Amino acid sequence: MRTELPNHGDSVFLLLILQYFCLVLHVNIPEMKKVWFVIVLLSLSLFASAQSTGKASFSPFFNPQFKSELPKEVSETSGLFFHNGLLWTHNDSGGKPILYAIDTVSFEIVQRITLANVKNKDWEDVCTDGECVFVGDFGNNKGNRKNLRIFTFPLSAIPNEGDAIIGVDSISFMFGDQTDFTKRKVHDFDCEAFFATDEYLYLLSKGWGTGTTRLYRLPKTSGKYVAEVVNGFDSQGLITGADYDRQNRVLVIVGYVKSIWKPFMYIIFDFDENGVKLENRRFEMPQLAGAQTEGICFFDDGRCYVTTETSPTMTSRVFVVDFRKWIDKKRKN
Repeated sequence: MRTELPNHGDSVFLLLILQYFCLVLHVNIPEMKKVWFVIVLLSLSLFASAQSTGKASFSPFFNPQFKSELPKEVSETSGLFFHNGLLWTHNDSGGKPILYAIDTVSFEIVQRITLANVKNKDWEDVCTDGECVFVGDFGNNKGNRKNLRIFTFPLSAIPNEGDAIIGVDSISFMFGDQTDFTKRKVHDFDCEAFFATDEYLYLLSKGWGTGTTRLYRLPKTSGKYVAEVVNGFDSQGLITGADYDRQNRVLVIVGYVKSIWKPFMYIIFDFDENGVKLENRRFEMPQLAGAQTEGICFFDDGRCYVTTETSPTMTSRVFVVDFRKWIDKKRKN
């Protein structure tokens, strides 16, 4: 259920966290009243700031529907795509080079596809354009990788049932605007999300340094390339997953705010790289506070699966988000 509230997303999130710790630490009611007083003051401050900077005074909150915990074999679930009625995922860095198919009723693994002769250096996302599958081995947490790549194979190579080993082609690339490859924690050259259009692959950077994201473009054919920046925007957090509905030209993005682990989603209509018409809605998910949201994919017209990987506060899980209201409203305008 979605409700619109004053733009106090950060304060609401802080309230949830403070309430949790007050319960854990057995803080008494008078102290809780003090906490609430502080939060109210913070909310008013944020509201005044939003008004003075010209930002919208309302922000949507969203409550994803919990579906199931995921099997331990995919506790580090990262990317997602939907095919043949199954939810496909993979683990991230150090996992096996396997794509796992998950039944959407039992949420058990029913199929495993191994990519032949490759390793999972740091698989972060997977996508499809309806003809091919693309697996992004481009995680770059320390900013020093020069061997970023995307593995690709025909979607038709996946059998209707049973496990298989599939050979792949490789798209190798470097970021065109990266000149410093020293190992470091704070930088903007990590990547955990990409999506495919009919013409290109688009990668969204994970901005550990600035909290923004840049949009890079690559061809979909095997070879060695330099990924050039074509656009970007202030994501106000770390982007970890994306999917694109080619028919409706709707892009969905998932991520979280670093340090405080506040999950969010974006829905972007009429995607166009030339200006990347960022007519978007940002959805906060305060009830998932502390979750590490990782993957997102459409599974029908306007609904998506979202997964979280195992974290100190939550097991790996799958949720459903329903964007149909917003997509239908956009179609009517």
